[in-house]
Amino acid sequence: MDERKLKILKAIISSYNETGEPVGSRLVAKNESIGLSSATIRNEMQDLEEAGYLIKTHLSSGRVPSQKAYRLYVDMVVQKDFEKLSSTEKKIFLDDINDKSKNLDSMIGKMSKLLSSLTDFTSIAYIRHKGETKLKSLELLKVDENKILAIFVYENFAIDKTLITLNEEISEEEVNYFKEILNKNLAGKSINSLDFNSLKHEKDSLVNYKTILESVLEKFSQKDETYSADKIFLEGINKILNYPEYSDFDKARELIELLEDKRGLLNILENENLDNDLVIKIGNENEIDIFDNIALVLKNVNILDNEVTFGLIAPMRIDYKKVLSIFDDFYNDDLF
Repeated sequence: MDERKLKILKAIISSYNETGEPVGSRLVAKNESIGLSSATIRNEMQDLEEAGYLIKTHLSSGRVPSQKAYRLYVDMVVQKDFEKLSSTEKKIFLDDINDKSKNLDSMIGKMSKLLSSLTDFTSIAYIRHKGETKLKSLELLKVDENKILAIFVYENFAIDKTLITLNEEISEEEVNYFKEILNKNLAGKSINSLDFNSLKHEKDSLVNYKTILESVLEKFSQKDETYSADKIFLEGINKILNYPEYSDFDKARELIELLEDKRGLLNILENENLDNDLVIKIGNENEIDIFDNIALVLKNVNILDNEVTFGLIAPMRIDYKKVLSIFDDFYNDDLF
């Protein structure tokens, strides 16, 4: 495509992204950077339509960009020249996640919510947990004469707890002694790598605390099973209704039902072969009928030794420059 046509196409995309309305040659001619007459622009737009980059609507004489136009725009224009976020936007993001809340789920949930807030689109976050969950430390707190609160802190900063009720009273000294034995045998291990033989050597010391041991090991085992599962976070699902592309109630409902079915969404994400590069799938590149005018933006990030896919589900006419800048600045391995 020659430079003049590309400049006109960029102007049409920019206008359509902002308004959602078909764009005519007269409107493009008002753009001083184009420097062409309305008649010349009309002829160029005709060529762009014949080449499949513009679509003529039945509602007006204007044109709208096609999927082919957006693919060209993303590949040739945006990825070479995207904007940087303002210092204010960066501060909002970093202030909100910098403490990382010492909990993976909480951090990913915050990052997904912020992605939706910064873009005003539906965001997704998909945690693909790697390996096994290892215990960092175990705290035992006596909360009553015969009750102990066990607090598990994992190496991925997840925290879990369980209340253990005993058949008899237990002293603070006994609680501390048992905590020392458990940390010696459990810290740095997953349930599958736990050396039960080492616990057998402690059998004489633990015989009076069988209830505590069984409760701790049961909770530890449950956490490992839970954290080996993949998790999906979805934010801003109703924001889809803000865009005229989904003013049709049935179409909007179908899309929302697909997104709310996390199993279906998981199948979509699992079929994507992602590395650490940003992936933008436009319209029918998504191979899902209801996504025919949707842009799906995805990127993998390594967080606390877990592979996390962040994404946006939005109309094709999104501000790609801003979206790319958000992913480039915040959703990358260097931040962690």
